[in-house]
Amino acid sequence: MIKRKWFVILCLLCAGSLSAKEYSFNQAYERALQSSDSLAAARQEEEMYRAQLSSARGLYLPQIGVKGSYTAINDPISIDLNEIRNVIQPLYPAGVTLPPFVLKVQDEQFFQAQAYAAWTLYSGGKISSANEAAGANVEGAQAKLNMLSNNLLVELTNKYFGALLADKTVEVRGKFLQNARQNAKDGADMFRVGTIARVEKMSVDVLEAQAQRDYASSLNDAQMAQSLLKSLLKESEDVKLGSSLFVIPTDKLPSLKELQDMALQKNPSLALIESKTALSQANAKAQKSGFLPSVYLFANRELYTNDLTVLDPDYAYGVGFAWNLFEGGRTYNQSKAAEKQTQSIIDLKRQQTKDILTGLEYYYKKMQNAEQNYRALQKELAFTEEFYKTRRLGFRTGTSTSLEVNMAMTQWLKTQLDSLKAQYDFVTSLAVLLSLSGQADMFGEYAKEAL
Repeated sequence: MIKRKWFVILCLLCAGSLSAKEYSFNQAYERALQSSDSLAAARQEEEMYRAQLSSARGLYLPQIGVKGSYTAINDPISIDLNEIRNVIQPLYPAGVTLPPFVLKVQDEQFFQAQAYAAWTLYSGGKISSANEAAGANVEGAQAKLNMLSNNLLVELTNKYFGALLADKTVEVRGKFLQNARQNAKDGADMFRVGTIARVEKMSVDVLEAQAQRDYASSLNDAQMAQSLLKSLLKESEDVKLGSSLFVIPTDKLPSLKELQDMALQKNPSLALIESKTALSQANAKAQKSGFLPSVYLFANRELYTNDLTVLDPDYAYGVGFAWNLFEGGRTYNQSKAAEKQTQSIIDLKRQQTKDILTGLEYYYKKMQNAEQNYRALQKELAFTEEFYKTRRLGFRTGTSTSLEVNMAMTQWLKTQLDSLKAQYDFVTSLAVLLSLSGQADMFGEYAKEAL
């Protein structure tokens, strides 16, 4: 019955493994870029700002349109000239009566329709600042999109290779548990025939129990890591990992100085702050334009002349200007506020630049340490493997104690886990370095140089 149960579980695990979708890291990154809601929102925001930029460019062009209205008033409008009539009436012969001197100007109901055009020749900088602000918004949206893509690389690296690290840890601890069980079995047989003391048997039994506990914990860790990765990739089934942990010789990577120089040019966070600086400067320019006049051309043409009054022309054109001479200091204070905002953003960029350069140095050193640790551990792995085999053989032949075997096994386990951790530290540090230097798309290329 128990064998059947384990057989069913094994079949289910195999079926799940077969149905799982396999992703290399590059494929997983493409999937994450496509499925990220944050990136989708950022793309929509970029399109919005591009539309606003096109709208701002339209301010340079003339405005042309038509308008019309139907109006009803309480009484017709007329001009009463009867006083003039009363003056000149005596000049006429007797019997001649002049008609009333009343000029009807406007009926009580009338319709108006006209075509109009207006073209701003000079706005004091309002139009150019609006275009500069719209352009800065587009650049900021692009920088935000790049920043989210770079951050996604770091997040995916942590979760993808974190899941891979967890799986490899399960393998290592599974092998450790297998060896611990074999040693416990050997210890039980040797104790039964009186070759070892009870304390020797208890020692290997304790290590087996600890190995069992750690193996179960590693399984849970692997499941949690898989859940985090599935959530990021928006997959309902477990993800099969098609890439491996790796380490690259640092001499095949850019130097710290090259990465820092690249970050100053391409870091999306700095580009975002730069766009905010340009936006603030455009705002300051727009506020200062309030001190200057606006000059424009205008033209009107009546399309329906039947209801025109004697005072209304058929068409009109000319040049106009508007100049706000006093508005309570509002423009002055807004201009000062915009200047302070610009200076604040400049100070923020200075601090952000310092933090980025420091972060690059930190993760570069961490990456170097990971590479050095990995190289050193490769030699240690062969030693601990052979050392454990020797101690285990000695234990079975009675020349080594269980404590010596346990120490050899534990040293082997530590070396295996340290080697995996060094690789994980390397790839995650590399991802951060590429993200900070604005080269997230180079991660896959560098992975090809793995040791």
